[in-house]
Parts: sequence; structure tokens; C-alpha cells
Amino acid sequence: MCPSWAAWRISGRPGSNTVMTIDRHSIVLFLKGMAMGAADSVPGVSGGTVALITNIYEELVDAIKSLGWHVLVVWKHEGFLAAWRYMNGRFLLTLGAGILTSLLLFGNLIISLMDTSLPYLLAFFAGLVLASIRYVAMGVARWNVQRWLLLIAGAVFAMVLAFLPLRESGGGLVYYFFCGAIAICAMILPGISGAFILLLLGAYAPVLEALTGFDVPVIVVFAAGCLCGLMLFTRLLSWLLHHHHENTLAVLSGMLTGSLYLLWPWRVAVEVSLEGFEFSRYRHVLPDTYLEATGQAFSAPVCLGLAVAGVVLVLLLETMAGNNNTEKPPASDPSP
Repeated sequence: MCPSWAAWRISGRPGSNTVMTIDRHSIVLFLKGMAMGAADSVPGVSGGTVALITNIYEELVDAIKSLGWHVLVVWKHEGFLAAWRYMNGRFLLTLGAGILTSLLLFGNLIISLMDTSLPYLLAFFAGLVLASIRYVAMGVARWNVQRWLLLIAGAVFAMVLAFLPLRESGGGLVYYFFCGAIAICAMILPGISGAFILLLLGAYAPVLEALTGFDVPVIVVFAAGCLCGLMLFTRLLSWLLHHHHENTLAVLSGMLTGSLYLLWPWRVAVEVSLEGFEFSRYRHVLPDTYLEATGQAFSAPVCLGLAVAGVVLVLLLETMAGNNNTEKPPASDPSP
């Protein structure tokens, strides 16, 4: 079945026939999923950032959190449609189909762009993130000392990733399971790139190649790790969003700010020796130094133009959404 046909809506009363239709909302949500999938493919960019930009972040976290044993209880006592509505199945199916479609369609393209035009790609996403900082920070009604400190802590946490050593590619299926569990937590957090975490763990290239090459064992094990990590982490994140909404947004704003360091277009992998331990990590350089190190020249004005294009795109998305504020905090957590 083609993933695009997953953008369906299930409606009807309990006991009635199930109606499958496609509407404008499903198409838009599917496209948001494709944008998330494209973002998650690039080390340094987070699909969670796209979810925040497109105003579906909290709904996504709550929908994932609802997946659990209670869905089976609702299904048993109230039927499939009630369980489907409880877990926001239409939302998850449509968004997930968009993400999967994007990875399948653009996975090889992203790999190619990373090999040939990585600075341009990073510059564009840096513009997206830069505009997103304002968007998320506007959800904090009152900035006090505590929230500024949380913002700084979030920024430092995101920036620390740039200094971690890169692991050589490789590992068995069990290793890919744990890589999936760790990376998915980063993917759901704005400003923390799941793809970059996979790069640090040495699993980025093998996992992306497995996905585009349909290596079923690796895909299944990695997906199982993602599911386990996501089920655990989103419960904590949902609780924070419902009970400490503005403090959480302050931290997320900081993570977005810190991720700009990861998105500096001109970066090279260098060998580092520390007390006899040798490892690789990224070092940020100027365009001329990048040319000397790689033999590739990328125009600074073009990078700046792509960053501006990213900023404009976010502003257009805000305008289209008709809402210049992030989602308001719910009165209470709707699910157990």
C-alpha cells in the first residue's frame, strides 16, 4: 500500500460502518509529516523543530503518550473506534505516513546533498531554527530569572553535542535497537537532532542505508528500539508540558538556540588526541579554511540567502496557521 494513501480519516458512530475519506486537514498533516521526515534525515536538524513550527508538537507528544495498555482497555470495553479516537489514530497514522514517505522518497537525495552540498543544506535549516526560536519563546508569557537560566541550560546541553566524539560505523542488531531508543528521544526534542545522535553513535549511515535498501532485520530492530524509547520518553515530556508548560518551553527555546552552533555550515571532521585516546569530532571553520581542508568551495552569500529563505518559510507557516503564538497549555492532562 502506498504510504500517501494512509492519509485517511476514520469516522462514524460506534456500531456504524467505518468511513474512509481524505480531507484537506489530512493532506496538510501528511505534508507536515514529510517535512519532519526530511528534517530528521539531516544531522543537526530535529523533526521536533518542524512539529513546533507547524503547531502540532503538543498534540504529537500527547498522541504518542496515549499509546499503551489503556488503548486495549478502551478497545475491549468501547470498541475499535473509541480506541482509535482515544489514541488520536488519524493524526498518528497520517503524520507517520508522511514521515515514512519522506524518508523513502528523499533518503537518497538527502545522502547525496550531504555529500555534495552540506553547507547549503545546513544554512537553510539554520534559518528555519533561527525563526523558530522566536516562535517557541513567544509561548512563555513571563520571562524571569529561572526561565532565563533554563534557556541557557538548554542551549549549553545542545551545544555540548558538537564536542562529543564521533564513533566509527558498525554494530550488531542489539546495538541498533539501543541506538533507535536513544535517537528517537532526540528526534522528538526540538533542537536536538536524532540524526546527529546516530552520527555520534556510528549508526547514521548504516540505518539510512538499511532504510533506503529495505534491509528488513535492521529496520525492524531499529524501529522496535525507537518505539520503546518513544513510549517511555513522551510520558515524561507530556507531563512536563502539562504541568510546567512555560518552563519546558524555555528549555526548548534554549535547545533551539544551542542547535544553531551545530548548524554552522562550514564544519570538518578532525582527529583529536586526548591523554592517549584518539577520536574524531567536528570543528567549525571559516569558508576559506573549509576550502583548504576539503577542496570544496561554498558561497557565503548563497548560504546567507538560504538561511534567509528558511526564516521566510517559517514566517509564512506562521501566517498560514493564523496563529502567532504556540499552543496554550491544556487545563489538565487528558489521559491517564
